[in-house]
Amino acid sequence: MRLYDFHCNKCGREFEELVRELTYARCPACSSADVAKQLSAFAVGGARGEPAAASTGGCGSCCGGGSCGLD
Repeated sequence: MRLYDFHCNKCGREFEELVRELTYARCPACSSADVAKQLSAFAVGGARGEPAAASTGGCGSCCGGGSCGLD
């Protein structure tokens, strides 16, 4: 199983869910299956089995894009 971030296209809620292969996520708030998988910082990486590359700069999504507190 893998942990993914999702955005519900019906109600707008964002959530995480453990998803098995060949199964679909449903929004826990409205039960809609109209969800979009979101890119997670932990999911960014190389080929399957390779570790994710370490960030060398600010992520740009927090801290005003300057010095990121996650670095």
